[in-house]
Amino acid sequence: MIFMQYIALAAALATGAAMLPQCGQLLWHDYSAYEAMDSRLHLCDLRTGERMELTDSSFVHAMNGDFGSHCYDITFMAIDPIADEWDIFRYNTISRKLDNLTKNSGFRNEDPKFSPDGQQIVFKRGHWSQETDGFVYDLALLDLRTQEITVLTEGGGEESMPCFSPDGRSIYYAQSGNGETSICRIFPDTGKTECLYTETGIHAYYPMTSDSGLYFTRWHSSDSRNDSIVRLNDGTPELMAFCSPEYNCSDPFPLHDGRMVFSSTKSGSYDLYFYDGTAETALSACNTDSQELGASFYDAADAQRMVKYASDHILNRAASDVNLDADADGMTDAFDLALLKRMAGFS
Repeated sequence: MIFMQYIALAAALATGAAMLPQCGQLLWHDYSAYEAMDSRLHLCDLRTGERMELTDSSFVHAMNGDFGSHCYDITFMAIDPIADEWDIFRYNTISRKLDNLTKNSGFRNEDPKFSPDGQQIVFKRGHWSQETDGFVYDLALLDLRTQEITVLTEGGGEESMPCFSPDGRSIYYAQSGNGETSICRIFPDTGKTECLYTETGIHAYYPMTSDSGLYFTRWHSSDSRNDSIVRLNDGTPELMAFCSPEYNCSDPFPLHDGRMVFSSTKSGSYDLYFYDGTAETALSACNTDSQELGASFYDAADAQRMVKYASDHILNRAASDVNLDADADGMTDAFDLALLKRMAGFS
């Protein structure tokens, strides 16, 4: 079952200096330790204070959630306990519809991220190789309209942690091989790839994008293997001001205007923090003795764009390829528009 409870998170998360917008949804996971297999996904609607924990008998160890084109559409990775494999799941918070999108595939399916239009999911797909005596990982693309899966990369090092560019035309990812971990991107339409960042003696991973640029996590320096978050500026990595060689800062989720949700061990275990462009503040209402990681945030500005698309589509003023079906009933209608407006703060 998917459990829901109302708790006073909205006010708590909106306090402090320039905290998260009160019209928005925050998604994250926590676990006592990765090997404990007890990871849980949490979702909080800051408008109402309603908190949801995503648990169901069909999966365990859920993590790395991501919002689609609207905040009612969520993808995440978890283990199917019957097939004993990592799979990609999709959940709609209105219809409560839960789908295992890669059920019984025989692969390890991890690190899902939606395309900006909500119609595709890119993920990491792994299989055991007798030749290398280990798992080989490539990038794969799932078209949610046709359920077709296309493998984007084959051979070479491990490709992982993919995410789309804001315009949806390219996919950023981490590539490992020969003792190095780099940040690369691929253009699915042409198959062209390019390396954007690599540095001897430093590992880099977990790229994330927003309209303010490309961010990723890397070792603070060759002398400090604590993680730090950087923004790539004309090919040059710029450390975020809150980073330190003394603790980890990772899992960036950049918002608009340089703001960011991220995880840090600044206070011991991994906790969630919000950076407003000047200072960082712990999201104490979310943080526990467990490790809080993998944050994703959907704000009112995102929802307002979807309201415009839905309004034009319903009034037959414009066709839209964006997924506007908020309640997952197979059509876009006035009910979807009302749900999107609610999230956008119009009601």
